[in-house]
Amino acid sequence: MRPTRIIAASGLTIAALGLSTGAALAKPVASTSPKLVGPGGAVTVTVTCDTGKAQRIAASSQGFRSGTIWLHRTHKHGKTYRGTARVASQLTGGPNHMGRYSTWGVNGDCPDGKQWMTTFKTDARLPHGKVHTGVGSTSKDSNTTEIVAGAAVLATAAVGGTYFLRRRQNNS
Repeated sequence: MRPTRIIAASGLTIAALGLSTGAALAKPVASTSPKLVGPGGAVTVTVTCDTGKAQRIAASSQGFRSGTIWLHRTHKHGKTYRGTARVASQLTGGPNHMGRYSTWGVNGDCPDGKQWMTTFKTDARLPHGKVHTGVGSTSKDSNTTEIVAGAAVLATAAVGGTYFLRRRQNNS
């Protein structure tokens, strides 16, 4: 009976060591959101490390306007870091260019030295930048006379409608 207990205890010890070794060798988990963004848009990078010793970690990408951004720890004692970067406005081609899409890598190091990497795609046809709405009205050649005439038509319709509704109520 005694050898059976020794074998069982040894098996449990080996299993426990195997599980803890797997957790120690785990790679950091990194992601971007959204996965597809237009030039000049914003992309959020989220990284979960094994340890949260540092207040912030760096994230670098050739696709970022500034090249490198800081990811800040999301909770006081947490292990997750998050930051938002502006994608460069004039992105063309890229390291992994496929037609109108380009894939850009984002990478960095966790506080314990483990490296992480994730990607995002850019679409050159997605709208980007500020909206160019122009100045003035929706009609190119409108003038004051046309505007006053339109207002008069609307006023006449409102007065006529009110007159007919009141007349209908009086006849009832």
